[in-house]
Amino acid sequence: MNMKKAIAGCTLAIMLTLALSACGSSSTTMNANISEPSEATAQLVIHAKNWEFDQAEYHVKAGEAVKIAVESESGFHGVKIKDTSFSIKSNESKILSFDKAGTYEIFCNIACGTGHTRMKAEIIVE
Repeated sequence: MNMKKAIAGCTLAIMLTLALSACGSSSTTMNANISEPSEATAQLVIHAKNWEFDQAEYHVKAGEAVKIAVESESGFHGVKIKDTSFSIKSNESKILSFDKAGTYEIFCNIACGTGHTRMKAEIIVE
């Protein structure tokens, strides 16, 4: 009986150690790098059509409050910034600020047909 308790205790300790090490990992999402200010100083309009965005890269400045909008020229599309909670649909806009420079992958977040998985681009924050 004591052996079973010892094994259970060791197993629990290992699981707790793994959980805590994952929480403290340096592999964090980019959510910490995005904020949502109340007013924009710049605008980024992403034009989408079946099955592509109008540009492969969009450029914004770090720390600048940007109003991002998606306009669909054909079909119904949206934009999701990978590894963040940011997403918008066609004919919507949201204001956000990228706190740090880097490259952020975007993709269409609305199943829009056979070319949907190819709808990718990048926001480059300088």
